[in-house]
This record gives sequence, structure tokens and C-alpha cells, in this order.
Amino acid sequence: MHITFEKLTYREDYQIALDHFIIDRANGNRLTFYFRGHTDETMIISGDYACNYFELLFEADSVLLRSSDLHELDDGVEFNTIPLVLYKDSALLTFATAWMGLKRDPSRDWTHYAIRAFEQDFHILSPRPPVFTDLGHKMSDYIVKQTFDPPTNI
Repeated sequence: MHITFEKLTYREDYQIALDHFIIDRANGNRLTFYFRGHTDETMIISGDYACNYFELLFEADSVLLRSSDLHELDDGVEFNTIPLVLYKDSALLTFATAWMGLKRDPSRDWTHYAIRAFEQDFHILSPRPPVFTDLGHKMSDYIVKQTFDPPTNI
């Protein structure tokens, strides 16, 4: 299955798992997330190479919070089965405006992105939409080198 940003926002049967993420401090704390995704959760858990591999890049000035950071903030939103949900207004945006110094003005249309990954959720406040890149299928990180040439100094 080919994955797109739009499919992430409406496919209830699609599961994603975080592979890793990078905070690029040199470029204004840009956030780059790498995910594996598939309709079968078992394939994600086992790291099957048939899973889609994609990147979500949030530009500088984005704010990252994990679900555990939000335990006291009742957003009034039930668990959502869709991997990526966009909120133009939420309790988190209201809280960030009041207590975190987030400036909400017409030139910066802040959006709350709720990412539901396997066994962890992320909440990102961003003034711009993320850049989605489909990376195809990730192969193994390990390279096995074998040689059939016998050593010459025996």
C-alpha cells in the first residue's frame, strides 16, 4: 500500500510505529520523525520490510510534547484510531497560548498534530504543516560482508 499524508489523517486500519526521531538544534529545533506503517500491527512489531517507511519533518518553532507530559491537561478527546489528527483549536493550544508564550496571530496558523504511534503518542504544535516524505521500504540497518577470496598470506 502506498502511503500519503492524506491517508494518515483518515485511515483507521493503518498502524504506525516510531523508528526514531531527531531534534535538529542547529536548525531551530526542527523535528524529524521516522515511522514504519502497515495495516497489520504484527508486521510493524516484527519489523517486516514490507512496511511503509516515511518521514514527517516539522519545521523550526514547533513544540513537541509526549502524552505523558499531558497527563494533567484534559483535552476532552477520546483515544483516536486514526494515526494523525489535526486540531485547529484544542485545550493544548489554549494552554500553550496562556502559559508557554505561544503567540497566536493570523500570520501563523498554529495547528495541534496528535500522532498515535504504536504504544506512544506525540503532540506537536506547529505553525506550518509538516513535510511528508514517503521513503519506500526500509531495509536492514546491518550489512553482512562476506568474501570468497581466501587470505593470501597463509
